[in-house]
Amino acid sequence: MEKESLRKILQDMGFTEGESKVYLALLELGESKVGPLIQSSGISRSKVYDIVERLMAKNIVSKVEKKNVMIFQSLPPESIIRIIRQKEEELQQDEKKLREILPQLNSLQPKQKLNVVVYEGYKGFTAMIDRTVAELTSKDVYDAMGISQTTKGMSLYAKRIYDAQKNKKFKARSIFDENGVFKASERKNQRHDMKILPKGWNTPALFTIYGDTVGIHVGKDDSIMSIIIKNDDVAQSFKVSFEAMWKISKEIKE
Repeated sequence: MEKESLRKILQDMGFTEGESKVYLALLELGESKVGPLIQSSGISRSKVYDIVERLMAKNIVSKVEKKNVMIFQSLPPESIIRIIRQKEEELQQDEKKLREILPQLNSLQPKQKLNVVVYEGYKGFTAMIDRTVAELTSKDVYDAMGISQTTKGMSLYAKRIYDAQKNKKFKARSIFDENGVFKASERKNQRHDMKILPKGWNTPALFTIYGDTVGIHVGKDDSIMSIIIKNDDVAQSFKVSFEAMWKISKEIKE
């Protein structure tokens, strides 16, 4: 293996460039005075002493004075394994300390906000639909789960969402129950996939999901209530539920 590759491996293990050059030079030289060490490693005199001191602190280089001359020598390469094991022990201790303070660190993070708006009555329902159309973008997928029978006025106004697909180009998926599947034909388009729940599965409440927004809709006309929740965690939970229902639902036959 070339010396450059050996230096790279040592540096990957935490050696500085200078430390790797000096250590490899000492391995080749055996015992060495500072002059040959400087020449072999390419490290200047002003830096070589400091690097040797650092290698001595790692216990992989030693020095001895002979006839008033300082002699340097590398210890066997196996001594590097001891350094690695020591680092492993230190990392384990660091991990243990980190796990102990994780609850405190997490408590410093700002809590995710939960924004909830309630729309009541038919006017509230239309305002909610208008808001949904305004917020949807081409990056969204509008999922609706549990579309059942409603009044004609509500059905026509809700259709605005699917009419908006032409210009906004977002995708949509709908799961109907057997009482609401008649709406499928009027909401059909190339960006709208639709399925029907198993026979006998009726859903008085409708759930809608897009982005970080979840809607829970119950009732009809003036008694309808729509609860809109903006929160990533809540939206993700509903998306998981939708995917499960999508898998067990059937394609709508023409």
